[in-house]
Order: sequence, then C-alpha cells, then structure tokens
Amino acid sequence: MKKIERKQTRDHITQMLRYEILSGSMKPGDELAQESIAEQLGLSRMPVREALQALEQEGFLVRLPNRHMQVARLAPDHVSHIFRAIAVMATELFSLVPAAAGESLAASARALGHPGERARELAFHETLISYIDNRYLEKIYQQFLDGYIGYVILYLKEDNQESAQILSSLMEAIRQGDRAEIAQETQRYFLSLAEIMRQHMKDWESAEASIREN
Repeated sequence: MKKIERKQTRDHITQMLRYEILSGSMKPGDELAQESIAEQLGLSRMPVREALQALEQEGFLVRLPNRHMQVARLAPDHVSHIFRAIAVMATELFSLVPAAAGESLAASARALGHPGERARELAFHETLISYIDNRYLEKIYQQFLDGYIGYVILYLKEDNQESAQILSSLMEAIRQGDRAEIAQETQRYFLSLAEIMRQHMKDWESAEASIREN
C-alpha cells in the first residue's frame, strides 16, 4: 500500500481497503492490524481504526479476539444475493424519480455506451438518485456505489453497451411511470453487474488454488 496524505479522511482509507479486498489483493483470512496499516500509510491510528470499523459494519471484515481484523470470506454465490437485495431497494428508489426527469436521463444513459465512460456511469447513478430529493436515501444508495457496484463499474466492466441499453430502458420506464418495468430493468441491470463480480471472484479463487497446488 502506498502512503497517502494526512488530509485524506477515514472515507479515503475505507475505500482504499475496500477495493483491496474486492480485488483479491487482501485475501479472505488475512489478518489486519491497525498499527501496521497506519505505519504503511504514514497516518495516525485513529482514521485507520475508524476505517476498519466501517468495513466491519459492512461485512468485509470480522473482529478477532486479539482486536485485530480479518478479511471475511464471501462466496461468489453470495454476491448474487447481495445484488438482488440492492436491486429490490433500488427499485423503490428509482420509482421515486419524477417521470419528467426520465427523458433527459435516458439520453444520458444512451451516451454511456461510448468507450471510456466508466466514471460517467458511476456519476450517472449519483445524478439519478439526486432526483428523489431525500438525503437519507441518497446516502444509503451512495454506500452501494462505494462498494461492490462502484468496483464493478470502475475496474471490472469491459463493455458498457449492455449497461447503456438497460439503463436507457430503465429511464424510459421511469418516464412512463411503469413500476413493473422499472423493477424488471433494475433487476436486470444489477444482476448483470453481479455476474461480472462473481466471475471475478471465481477467477482469483482459481488463481489462488493454482498457486497453492504449485
């Protein structure tokens, strides 16, 4: 891990460690000590402790009797359960987006099909959810974006065409106020992301197994 500036907050540390776990760089069973991480990053222990506690609450870490943390094991099949749960809540949130916003959002969604639009897809989610005008729900959804969703979009997806098509259909459903279609397209979108994450996890598990055998 590289040292980071002291001005960077607990949130930056949390995101960095979260992505280290999701990438497989930090493996299930790895033990983390706040002292060691703080030293590697050139920071005090306080923001590191808070970051580890946040990741424990999110289920990425488990606390050990010695007060250290351990990277939790998450089976690839569990990823589908997580994304299905996100899709259920997202359906409710997307249903709150005003129909009048659907047309402009659909145009933005279609543009996501162009190469190099990964960061814009994440920004699209933030714009979309801002239309519900509810800070509490926005923060909950932002937690999803900071975790699995953001990691898949920014680091794993190779083709944006499918997402652009699904999101365009979803925005059209919002424009028409078609709740059944909103639910269908929302689930289709998140399950497509889940499959990418599942395959990623299977790939690095296979790589680890191969290393152990050799």
